[in-house]
Amino acid sequence: MENKTFFENISELKDNLRQYLETRISYYGISAFEKAVKILTAITSQIIVLLLVFVALIFLSAAAAIYFGSLLESTELGLLIVGGLYLLLGIVIYGFRNKIFSPIIIKSLVNIFFQDEEDDVKPQ
Repeated sequence: MENKTFFENISELKDNLRQYLETRISYYGISAFEKAVKILTAITSQIIVLLLVFVALIFLSAAAAIYFGSLLESTELGLLIVGGLYLLLGIVIYGFRNKIFSPIIIKSLVNIFFQDEEDDVKPQ
């Protein structure tokens, strides 16, 4: 009779272990999905903001070109000045791209990935 109880306990342990592993796999799948959604949401919101800034920058650039053109009495010179400023700004940003963008991207991704883990581990 003891053997039957022992084997029943082993069988029950095996079923509990299988259920635990299935639950754990499901948890990690949901966690990965949640993090992917957060990253996608962050990227989408950043793209929308960048598009709005880009449209505003186009209008401001046109206004600056017209203003410089009226000062110099040549619209072409105004456009050249604004284009040259953008070219200079692009060269500077390209030169310092790793120092400018890498820390920002790494920090935002770390915040997204490890925010949930800090919420899960709460002192009791």
